[in-house]
Amino acid sequence: MAEISVIIVTWNSEDDLRACVDSVIRASGKLDTQLIIIDNNSTDKSFEIANGINHPKLTTIKNQTNSGYTKAVNQGISLSTGNYILLLNPDTIVSEGCLEKLNSFLKDNPSYGAAAPLMLNEDGTTQQSVRDFPTYWRMFCEFSLLAYIFPISKTFGGWKMKYMDYSADKDVPQPMAAGLLIRKDVLNKAGNMDERFEMFFNDVDLCRDIYDIGSRIRLLTGAKMIHKHGASVKKDRSRMIKIWNRDCLKYFEKHHNNVFLLLWLRLNLKIAGIIRIFYFNFLQ
Repeated sequence: MAEISVIIVTWNSEDDLRACVDSVIRASGKLDTQLIIIDNNSTDKSFEIANGINHPKLTTIKNQTNSGYTKAVNQGISLSTGNYILLLNPDTIVSEGCLEKLNSFLKDNPSYGAAAPLMLNEDGTTQQSVRDFPTYWRMFCEFSLLAYIFPISKTFGGWKMKYMDYSADKDVPQPMAAGLLIRKDVLNKAGNMDERFEMFFNDVDLCRDIYDIGSRIRLLTGAKMIHKHGASVKKDRSRMIKIWNRDCLKYFEKHHNNVFLLLWLRLNLKIAGIIRIFYFNFLQ
């Protein structure tokens, strides 16, 4: 048994993995941690690096195919022995004391199902890592650019919450799962991650499930992680945009199933996807 099971899913993450794991080991302090690394058929040295890690409770698995992030996370959960599960991206650095703060909070506050750290950019600035749950109105504001014209408006910028104050601890709807500590019993009750989502919106869906079962999620500003935002997406932008669009549709089909509005969303995602792919390919 462990106190915290740390699940890291890798895919061509050789540039980041070692530093990430070293930071986890340093930040664990006196916590009894289990380290689970699931490799999604990387073609670089990610799996070799994972196997070379010196940790008393290390489990590594190399999948022969890349079936997506969500399935890999659930693989890790099935192997976990901890009372708390830390979902952690390989492009993160965990600050000392971070895990102890997250763990202590959940221990002392049983009404909370998860705790999130304050995410920092590599230059030390605060990363806007919290969003509200998406709705058709909020998607309309994205497509119409109202969310970008009025980013700090709660009416037009309500999804990405760029108006949020990150200077104090608070309950939040949906922090990104690049670093998120969750109670194992809450995960079991919520049903783990929904494997209909290949890579995106799985954390949105999971946070919604956590609230639906009566738990809450807390942002702890004293617990800090550095995150290379979008590191995995940058490796294959065109493919990731297409997956993002598919997963977005699946989320709305699950939580906001309206035939006409889904058709509208599908059309706008298609148009926006073409523009984004063209834009990023042009930049390259």
